[in-house]
Amino acid sequence: AVVSTQSTGTTMRVSQMELSEVVFMRLAANCATLLHLAYQDDDIENAKVLMILAFTFQSEGRFLYQELSSHPIWQSMRFWKAAFLHSVHTERKLRCSNNSCYSKQSWAQREEAAEVQRNTFFGQLSSFISNMIAFELPSESIAEFREKMCQMADLDKEQVEMLRQMSPPVPEGEEEGEEESSFS
Repeated sequence: AVVSTQSTGTTMRVSQMELSEVVFMRLAANCATLLHLAYQDDDIENAKVLMILAFTFQSEGRFLYQELSSHPIWQSMRFWKAAFLHSVHTERKLRCSNNSCYSKQSWAQREEAAEVQRNTFFGQLSSFISNMIAFELPSESIAEFREKMCQMADLDKEQVEMLRQMSPPVPEGEEEGEEESSFS
């Protein structure tokens, strides 16, 4: 396998694994099975891992995510919200384990920690929006997800604007309603 770093066509950059066509198609079939099981079992953590892998492996210029893009999990806003919050929580846990206890921090340390958390949230949200675009979710679903998550994290105006610019515009005349797909 050849490892290189290139753009996936989205704003996200990922490491890629070039596979032979036979291995790629076997991997796609196995990932589809695992994705189906994760979807059935409401296993968000493993579905998220499969999503990450889908943007890593490729064959003949095609990424694994393109072979898995028709799976109903990608249309489930419940999946996107849960996977995103899981990612943020995991990242926060990694960062916090290296920091001193919040109650023992000075005001400046707390402010710095809050800024790091906002930036972490921003980075994760940027990656998830890129993935949602790649999976061709409706613009209005991406916009609603983005706005809810930005509000939740209390991102600054510049960060929110950058996220809006990277997202596809919502076509005029379309309502911003959320179609909730079942994850179970």
